[in-house]
Amino acid sequence: AVWLCIRCCVALSKLELCLAIGSLLSMANLDAARFRAAQTAFSATRYGESEYWTARYAADGGLEAYDWYLRWEQLKEHLMPLLVPAADPEDRSCEILVVGCGSSTLSEALYTEGFSSITNIDKCSQLIEAMKARHQQQIDGPPAGAKGKKPEKAKAPSPDPVPGRPPMTFLEADVRDLPQDWTGKFDLVLDKALLDSVTCGPDKWQNVETAMRSVRRVLKPSSGCYVCVSHAGPEVRKKMILGPYQENATVSADYGWNFTHVTTPRPLINPNIDPKSKEKFELVKSPNYDPSMDVYNIYICKLGEHS
Repeated sequence: AVWLCIRCCVALSKLELCLAIGSLLSMANLDAARFRAAQTAFSATRYGESEYWTARYAADGGLEAYDWYLRWEQLKEHLMPLLVPAADPEDRSCEILVVGCGSSTLSEALYTEGFSSITNIDKCSQLIEAMKARHQQQIDGPPAGAKGKKPEKAKAPSPDPVPGRPPMTFLEADVRDLPQDWTGKFDLVLDKALLDSVTCGPDKWQNVETAMRSVRRVLKPSSGCYVCVSHAGPEVRKKMILGPYQENATVSADYGWNFTHVTTPRPLINPNIDPKSKEKFELVKSPNYDPSMDVYNIYICKLGEHS
């Protein structure tokens, strides 16, 4: 396991690497406290604490796009069947909540696909204001003839036929304490790396349970779906998403949702690199490369299917 971790480290972000090391220590029955005195620069990285994210986004004003793990292009085949009813492939009325939105491009991609009822939350107020501004730029486009830019070419018609469709919503909020008036509101809650971040903080088990109950409350009770995109495998995440001592269950006794798990390959190219960049590089598969181990995990939790 340690050899596998070292082999894959070049493809991991700092968050993934920290989490992977923690998982290995846990699986090996080693006390992580023994290694605290020897912690390196990673000791300053506190992904479970708001102060870290506030400082991170303050450094670039919150406008620099960054996607953890995967982009829409890799997630689309898994998410579209959950977003669009099979009986009406043109339906884009799904009420979506993106928790811990960060500076990801995921919501923008959903909006481009025609979904308008998208609410994005994050605990960092500065980031939320920056994302509102970035989304407004997405709607308006750059000014024609702006200095240093060529006039923008005419865009294809919006996939949403309703003229003047509303913009996305961005709000400062904590996933553990979502507004009470959101109870039963959303068709889909999308979490890309938020749960992973929560598990890096203090009191992780209590915070995970509080977050799961909060997410469960805002889902539509008969059809809502929670999707969690994680670096961690089911041996680690299933007991968090279903509840303690339910590793062998498929329906959560605590939250009432039906649990399924799929994987998708880790991109060998950093998803945050501009595809037009000449400086991009691609990792080369070694003879020992095992694609079944080098994956991201997508956990799909649906209400109503088991009743």
